[in-house]
Amino acid sequence: METVLVAAGRVRCVEIQRLFYPGRYAFVRAESEREARMQILDLSLSLVIVDGVPAGRESKDIAVFAASQGIDTLLVVSEEAAGHMAETMLKYGVYVAASGSESISTAVGVICVAKEKIRKTEEKNRKLLGRLKNEKLLTEAKCLLAAKKGLCESEAHNYIEKKAMNCRISLLDAAMNIVSELS
Repeated sequence: METVLVAAGRVRCVEIQRLFYPGRYAFVRAESEREARMQILDLSLSLVIVDGVPAGRESKDIAVFAASQGIDTLLVVSEEAAGHMAETMLKYGVYVAASGSESISTAVGVICVAKEKIRKTEEKNRKLLGRLKNEKLLTEAKCLLAAKKGLCESEAHNYIEKKAMNCRISLLDAAMNIVSELS
């Protein structure tokens, strides 16, 4: 279950909680800037929502601090201040939504979509890094075979494949064995 910190008064916190799908999130409330900062540092949060209505420096400071900790942060401001505040908070990585429930729901949806895209990109990067590591090991084994045994690239590749089949191990394990033997 994901944990959401809502920096708002009791009534406003309840209103914000109602916008979320029940049971998916655990909510923690902070009423002061100090309390919010402590929660941000102490808890593993997936989202921080700061009620900036009425607007105040304290709400902006909480939002900027949460974003600086790598937590997705949504600052809720008045309808009139939303456009200007969105431009101002953009450089800090803080999402801004007008105080209406539809605007907040839309912003939370955008945050969820962005998180999912980042997760998929990170997974793709992990796979690519794994392939790159494997390719590097295979290339190192081929280079060692070329340098130590005078084989060309295709002969070195065939040598690694043959060793893998004869020893009944993977191509990567065979390459690792060759690297450890020849280096």
